[in-house]
Amino acid sequence: MRAKHRKTGFTLVELLVVIAIIGILIALLLPAVQAAREAARRMECQSNLKQFGIAMHNYHDSLGTFPPGFMVVDHTGAVTGGWGWSVFLMPYLEQSSLQNVLSVKDYRLMQVVEDPDLLPMLQTEVSIFHCPSSTLEPLREFLGPGSQMVGTSNYTGNRGFYNIAGGAHLTMKNNGVLYGESDLEFRHISDGTSNTIAIGERTVLAVHIDQPKRWPSWCGPGGLGIGSTVTSAFSSKMNHPTNMHGWSSDHAGGCNFLLCDGSVHFISETIHSDTGGLASDNTGDPAEFKIAAKAGDLGAYQLLGSRDDGAVATTGAF
Repeated sequence: MRAKHRKTGFTLVELLVVIAIIGILIALLLPAVQAAREAARRMECQSNLKQFGIAMHNYHDSLGTFPPGFMVVDHTGAVTGGWGWSVFLMPYLEQSSLQNVLSVKDYRLMQVVEDPDLLPMLQTEVSIFHCPSSTLEPLREFLGPGSQMVGTSNYTGNRGFYNIAGGAHLTMKNNGVLYGESDLEFRHISDGTSNTIAIGERTVLAVHIDQPKRWPSWCGPGGLGIGSTVTSAFSSKMNHPTNMHGWSSDHAGGCNFLLCDGSVHFISETIHSDTGGLASDNTGDPAEFKIAAKAGDLGAYQLLGSRDDGAVATTGAF
């Protein structure tokens, strides 16, 4: 007798069940995969900041001070804005060749911007200046004559609470670390290097997407004497949607910061932030900030941004 063979295979119901199970597994695993990728990007961002910290300390060992946040006055005495702190650190970031081509010691930033042969060097995309999580475009419009494009950066120095540039030609110096023509030594950071922010992240928030002139850059501030494209202020909350001069990032819930001791911390955007009603424009007085700090009127975020207020915010504030 001929044997009867039953045909094997999946029924339609079985296939639908398998597909449904696979869909559920993907839905469960996808957030975990995305979280792992973001964690890796955040670690890479922290690595960038750690390299900045090493570079700043090597700069201090070689020259006796931290680099200037940016140069304010050019050789004619005009307040036009010049090279930023990133350029001064290039020899300590394995970017000596780029700094040499830019001829920082011989040319002002504006001269390089206006030189068609040198301008492409300002458009160089240097990976250490970019956070892998950021949506910042590689170029921005330079603040100055014409509409030349220069390279962007996701890292800005801590200029202080106020918009005053600082420098010998002004009556007051800002209370940050990297402000206009700053030349600080370790001894000037009296609140402690482990309690003072040096550099933090900045990205393009949705409200700023149509204002490329204000995006941060690595070369220098251009026409802004306060240096808002290479430095940031802690006079507003982190990730504040309407403030283009404060720190922000594309990491969920906060930003990475380099402290003056070389350590890097992820600080939550929920950190206590309170300006004590102080005005933060260029008419402000750092002496008033110290008074407010000692009276307990300022938030931990503001205290971490000031180098010498006398009211230390410790790592417990993180």
